[in-house]
Amino acid sequence: MDEMNEKKNEELLGELSSQEQVKKRRSKKRKLVASVFVLLLALGIGGNWYWENSDISSKLSSVATSAKTLGEATFVDGEAEATTAPESEYFSSARLERQNARDSSLEKLQAVIDAPQESEDAHKLAAQQIADISSYIEIENKIETLVKAKGVANCLAVISEDGSRVDVIIDSEELTDELSLQIKDIATSQLNCGFENVTIIQSAS
Repeated sequence: MDEMNEKKNEELLGELSSQEQVKKRRSKKRKLVASVFVLLLALGIGGNWYWENSDISSKLSSVATSAKTLGEATFVDGEAEATTAPESEYFSSARLERQNARDSSLEKLQAVIDAPQESEDAHKLAAQQIADISSYIEIENKIETLVKAKGVANCLAVISEDGSRVDVIIDSEELTDELSLQIKDIATSQLNCGFENVTIIQSAS
């Protein structure tokens, strides 16, 4: 009996010893984690102080500001260059007439939409026509931009009210077959119409 009691006591002492070792290891790990956390916190505070009180932040800020300023200056200069070339009186007048006609049509259509006595179908038709006009304006701008990219000094595109055809007026000393084909190709691809529905007018501006 004494031997059995001694063995049990030894086992209990062993378990207690192992538990104490586990506790000690956990305590060491906690202390290590706490030390690392404190070290990182100190480094963060020190780094932030250094950043705020050194020339690095001011230098980077100045570089970013310079880049932004340079970008804005480039944009402004580009816009100035784009508007410095004077447009001919013919094209200016034609653009104004086109704009006035469109504004008048939009006002009439908007009046139909705003009129309570008009039917629902009339409202829908007017709204669709307004959307069509907005689409025509966008297509005209694309045609003009693409035609100018072919070396044409100036261009004005006018789409008919039903959107079936387009007149492309160009400011060019010479209208070659190649240029004519390129313009027709641009207009048909943008308006989704046939070559026969594209009229090219050469203006002597």
